[in-house]
Amino acid sequence: MVLTIFAKFSSFWHNNDSFTLTMKKKQMKSGSWFLIIMHPLDKVRTYRVEGRVFIILGCLGLLLVAGFAFFIHQYFSLRQERRQMIAEVRKLGDQVAAADQKLKQALPENISHRPASLAMAIDELKVVRATKGKGFAVSFRLVNQTSGGGSISGTLAMVAKNEDLRVPLYRVIPEIPLDKGIPLQPAKGREFEVKGQKFVEAFFDGSSGVDFKTITVYVYSPDGKMILQKSANIPEK
Repeated sequence: MVLTIFAKFSSFWHNNDSFTLTMKKKQMKSGSWFLIIMHPLDKVRTYRVEGRVFIILGCLGLLLVAGFAFFIHQYFSLRQERRQMIAEVRKLGDQVAAADQKLKQALPENISHRPASLAMAIDELKVVRATKGKGFAVSFRLVNQTSGGGSISGTLAMVAKNEDLRVPLYRVIPEIPLDKGIPLQPAKGREFEVKGQKFVEAFFDGSSGVDFKTITVYVYSPDGKMILQKSANIPEK
């Protein structure tokens, strides 16, 4: 049927030169296009289409292509960002794991949170609040109780605590890492050596603004084992 229509259209075109000239003149004057529909059982139908319709359709086509290109670009950009984010998260996880491993290697393996048996004592543990300003002073005596007269050496740390809060707060002298108020690196504590007795004192200046409730003294041997610990209440303000 298409070939028949085309043949008839050709015959019509060749037999209607005046119509062809008229269509061309109209096209030149108005900038319009004629759509001719021919059917073997029906009369010839002609429709005039304005040139701006093609311009509008062309603009819509360009917008559609541009929108599709933008969507594709955004899609691949988001995929690239997601891959980069996953890589960064993995890298950060590896760094945290490596840091944790280094910390474990730095800690002495023989740290104990329970006192070891050694002839030593903490006597006269006192806490006195400052008369002016904030803060409190801590003092005590380390007593060597060995019978042979030899000396005892090691390290110590003093930890002020307030464990009544939802998130317990601590402060330690000297400053060393803590785990729930217990020193993690005893080797970085204050060194001491006692033959008979040794007087020890320290001052917490209260600059943190925290109202601490208790003070605990931890004493360690040179190999990191806890020798003893002793606590006392801090007087209220």
